[in-house]
Amino acid sequence: MAYRALYREWRPKDFSHVVGQKAIIDTLRNQVVSHRIAHAYLFCGSRGTGKTSTAKILAKAINCDHPNHGDPCGVCPNCIRNDQEETLDVIEIDAASNNGVDEIRDLRDTVKYPPQYGNYKVYIIDEVHMLSLSAFNALLKTLEEPPEHIVFILATTEPQKLPETILSRCQRFDFGRISLSEIAGRLKEAADGSGATVSDGALMMIARAAEGGMRDALSILDMCLGYNNHVDETLVRDILGTSDNAFLFEFSDAISECNASKVYQLIDRLIRDGKDPAVFSRDVCRHIRALLIAKLCPEDLANVMDIPEEEASEYICHSESITVSRLMTTLELFISLETDMRYSSTPRIALENASIKCCLKLEGNDNQALSDRIDELEKKLLRMSRNVGNEVVLSNDATATESAETKQLSLNGQTVPHPKKREVPLKTREADAAVWKELMHKIQRIDIPLWSFLSQGTMISSENGHYCWKANSKEGEEQYTTILNRPEKAGLISKTLSEITGGQCDFIAVSHHSDTAGDENDDAYMARIYETFGQGPVDIGG
Repeated sequence: MAYRALYREWRPKDFSHVVGQKAIIDTLRNQVVSHRIAHAYLFCGSRGTGKTSTAKILAKAINCDHPNHGDPCGVCPNCIRNDQEETLDVIEIDAASNNGVDEIRDLRDTVKYPPQYGNYKVYIIDEVHMLSLSAFNALLKTLEEPPEHIVFILATTEPQKLPETILSRCQRFDFGRISLSEIAGRLKEAADGSGATVSDGALMMIARAAEGGMRDALSILDMCLGYNNHVDETLVRDILGTSDNAFLFEFSDAISECNASKVYQLIDRLIRDGKDPAVFSRDVCRHIRALLIAKLCPEDLANVMDIPEEEASEYICHSESITVSRLMTTLELFISLETDMRYSSTPRIALENASIKCCLKLEGNDNQALSDRIDELEKKLLRMSRNVGNEVVLSNDATATESAETKQLSLNGQTVPHPKKREVPLKTREADAAVWKELMHKIQRIDIPLWSFLSQGTMISSENGHYCWKANSKEGEEQYTTILNRPEKAGLISKTLSEITGGQCDFIAVSHHSDTAGDENDDAYMARIYETFGQGPVDIGG
């Protein structure tokens, strides 16, 4: 017997072997059991999700002499004839090649003849959206009121192209994409049935490449088994022409670092290894999407991407070094690149161009440019926070050894003598710690960049609701204080502090070299500060 492709060999013969689509299968089973067979069905969904297979099983079940809980028995004469494709009671029509009005008129003339063996004569019209408008019009009346022995099953990947008059005459079932675990399970059965050995990693890689389609998954496995009966991830990667995770992480890290030279080198290595730029662009889209999910909801990454916890942890680790803004920009560019490559005679240049665009820092004064620069600054702040252990100091203590009498505060050219240091009471420090912790918690939920700036400094004073913040180090202090003292930022912090404490609060940020760590509670000192700058938010950056 001639070799049969795996997707044909493993086409389900009854409802119990259909992968996924549980709600649809249960409904069709119950209709067979209760003999409530509709005259017209519409099966919608993407390729390889089981539309045609389910249509054939339904046609077989309603003509079965002894159905078992809605499943065809598989042993009666009608089932055997159906399996051997010898029955005249099931007629399959490819609408892509029979889409004219003449073919539909011929169909309309044949529906009046009764079934030869079973109870129903079933017409399965595949890719029904390919019918012409005149053909749809010719089908309308027959579809609405066919003879009692006729059942129409229409299958399509594009239901939006069907006229409303057709949709309203059918029972519609939408077939969803099959999950990775379900696809991998069926692939495992097919591999075992073929006497092959396939690693779990290879099964999941094939399942991801199939994008929810069982037929595509079985076809990929078939190609791999044609090369070797022992299939691992390396073989699948070679068959598909895809890049491994290590290369993709290296590529995304180069983009994060704005390292255009390294990006060029990686693309050159990719092409020298014989990889397809179009396939790589799709790989990058999936990879950047995973990094974006890792950035925004790391706790759900493993479930959303259906990957092991170890792999999810790697994505989360790498996502910390790249901003959300750059991830979104990269994803948009590579989604557009997939379309551009279809019409490009030089796909490598198109890939290089899009990749370098991802590395560029936006310039100018528009909102997008400012947002990009703020995101870049946030990335630097996060790196600094890791270098110092990301510890937040709520009050200065005895580690400050410099002479308090020689310190001065300088803001916008105004110089204020610093008061003598004195110990802040323990209860006050504990209260400040609680307020600071709650403030950081609230700000983190509503404004991540602002939270990042605040985490690089210390709340050094809380006298009478006047909260004063100071940078922990001199690096970046000008940017921190400038941004934190902007009216909208300082106003948000003041409002949040007021909500936490239940009283009127205001906020000001000072530079690191303005050492106010000693006696922040000194009334005279604070009075001079607010006499100079006022008690509202101050835009130090002008």
